[in-house]
Amino acid sequence: MSRLARLLPLASLLLLAACPGDDGPTDPDGGSELPADLCNTPEEALSQPDCQLVFGQQIERYISEPNDKDWYSVQMPATTNARTLLRISAGYLATSTAVNLSVNLLRADGNQQSLALEVDAHAQAAPKPVEIILPFTEPNARLLLLLEDKPTIPNRPQFDARSPYFLKVEVVDNPDVNEPNDTQPTALTLQPQGGIQVANGSGYLATTDDVDLFSFTVPAGKVAYLRLFAEELRPPPPYRLSYRLVRPNGTREVEGQVANSSIATDLATARKVKDSGTWKVEILGYKPANTNTPVEGDLRLRYTLEVRVMDEEDPKDQNGDNDSLANAHVQMFGTAPPGVLSLDGRLGYVPDADWYAVDVPNYGQPSLLHFELRQGTRGARFPPLPGLVDRQVRVFQQVTKGATPPDRRVACRTDVTACPKGYSEVPTAQPLVDAYCNNSQPEPLCLYSAREEEPQRFPNLRNFEGAIPVPPHGTTVRYYFLVQDDGTNWADDRDYSLVVSWEDDPDSQPGSPVQLADDSSSSTFPAPPASAVVLSGQLNYGFGRLQADDRVRGRGVRGPMDYDAIPSDVDSVTLNLPNRGEPLDRTWELQWTVQNLPDGGLPHGLALDLTFCDGNRLDGGGCTPVSTGSRGAPLTLAYRPDSLRAWHSPSGGLSGLQPLYSRQVSGGATTFTVLPYACSCLEPRFIKGGTVRVDVTAAERDSYERVNYTVRAAHTDYPQSYAVDGGTRMCPAPQPDGGTLADGGTAWTPGCRFTLQP
Repeated sequence: MSRLARLLPLASLLLLAACPGDDGPTDPDGGSELPADLCNTPEEALSQPDCQLVFGQQIERYISEPNDKDWYSVQMPATTNARTLLRISAGYLATSTAVNLSVNLLRADGNQQSLALEVDAHAQAAPKPVEIILPFTEPNARLLLLLEDKPTIPNRPQFDARSPYFLKVEVVDNPDVNEPNDTQPTALTLQPQGGIQVANGSGYLATTDDVDLFSFTVPAGKVAYLRLFAEELRPPPPYRLSYRLVRPNGTREVEGQVANSSIATDLATARKVKDSGTWKVEILGYKPANTNTPVEGDLRLRYTLEVRVMDEEDPKDQNGDNDSLANAHVQMFGTAPPGVLSLDGRLGYVPDADWYAVDVPNYGQPSLLHFELRQGTRGARFPPLPGLVDRQVRVFQQVTKGATPPDRRVACRTDVTACPKGYSEVPTAQPLVDAYCNNSQPEPLCLYSAREEEPQRFPNLRNFEGAIPVPPHGTTVRYYFLVQDDGTNWADDRDYSLVVSWEDDPDSQPGSPVQLADDSSSSTFPAPPASAVVLSGQLNYGFGRLQADDRVRGRGVRGPMDYDAIPSDVDSVTLNLPNRGEPLDRTWELQWTVQNLPDGGLPHGLALDLTFCDGNRLDGGGCTPVSTGSRGAPLTLAYRPDSLRAWHSPSGGLSGLQPLYSRQVSGGATTFTVLPYACSCLEPRFIKGGTVRVDVTAAERDSYERVNYTVRAAHTDYPQSYAVDGGTRMCPAPQPDGGTLADGGTAWTPGCRFTLQP
């Protein structure tokens, strides 16, 4: 058909293209002169010079009318060999076009077999270049290229007579010197280097669905470290680099892929070799499961594969593999404390979990197990594997309470005498505790302690320490310790020591009731007299009380997800209150002192939980206890440095706020005193009740060092005065209410009501 004969139908189509809703171009002709329409048949492609492509030269042509097909031919050089790549680049440089450009590479024989097909199906988006890279090894072979539109709607072909497409064909050598290694692996030769065996390889995924194979031979018992890395490219390659490590029997050991193609590749693993022989590494572009979309190649991205083979340096893994509870490495303390065990190991491969069993012989007194994970400096024959650094230490006992395994699992979950629970500090720990209670070991495991690595907030494993109370026992008891990383998918090949010490805990029994001292002279107010000691001892285990944001801010000894089944060492004393006549209100003098560490630091403060007896609600000679309830309740006393509102201060505004406690460091100890502004006092109903139980725990614990503490308390006259606004003011005083008592005395309205407000 002549060029003139096509003008009329083309003009009609241009009018249609201007109609609303048409996906075609609104002005496709670009002027009165339409571009020449060449190379419309395979015959023209093989016979006409304008249709025969020259390697390395770029041409520009048009899909200038509906159903326009452009055919070109190319002849491979006589020097074509096993490493020859045919590279075809095509596309539109314009920011928009209606053409979805299709590039089809075919043989020039009678069958015209398609060798590769790529389509820029951009629809309404901007066009993208099309690239075909494929190995072609036949010298002097003739090939055809067909370029056309592949419309989104098949019966509505598109064209663009204004914007040309470009087309370029090149013959290049494959930059991957190992090719062809898609089926026959490139053997890596391990060479000695610094006491280990090392080999390196490199390559390119240059062509569509390219797979590069490497192999190395390694005996059983060794650790094989594998790393695949490549630089970041802009624009990124059309694939995500991935690898597979394959055992000698053909099964897959592990695989991995970079998270996305726009970042540098850094993939690594370390595996314990259990099968001697030749292992394979497959390097390929990642293709999700059940996906058959071809993965395009890239001539720019050079990857490097590094293999290191080394001895297993953890002796406990060499002799029996302590990767399971059944194979736990067992150590035993001597007949009595003190004793120290060093459980040495390393996380040297994936998945590596180190189990230890510590036996404590029969001992009739309360004792303590203190543990601390210490990171060593030896080892590190390979860099830490990529990914989160999330090591863990966990401590267990097997639960044997119950006649059958299901009974023991229920007891583990629900019976605190079989498995104590510390959910008050870590409510989110219950699923973890329940999971170990339901585990498939010979017996369910009670989780006593868990430490989770928090490098950002608790660097250098600062929270990897704890202490566990051991009750008196008549037979040997066993505790299990597990050192691993979360998911057992990380290793660093550095040695560590889990140091476990067995110590006496002599002050764990509650003391006898103590009469609250009378300091009516108020000679030391607000402090009680030095002789008015009501409780002294050590707080040796548990987290102690923490401010709400301490864990988030990285303060204290525990991370946000750390757990102790027994979260606080509690020392208790019952104070007998004075038996007095009306008015019953008394001022309560209260002070506590904690010995400092050798470096002057404070290991912890104290928190005092109070349980009074409400004498106004007598019940059969007893009383109703008034307790502290949850952490932070009004009847929990603990040091705070900020200005607060006392129970007697009018609510609203900031005026009148003062500190309730003082803190003084002197003589190697830190002393906390309740200040006069607090109006700390004993209400008449509590004086009638006669007793108050004081439970003492650590607060804001920063160390597990053993230090002594002392609590002093006394009662004195009420009310007392406190400083305010340059003067003094009295605490609320009791008032006669006009009534009389049964014995003829005067009835009083209490002045002290300090439990009504925080």
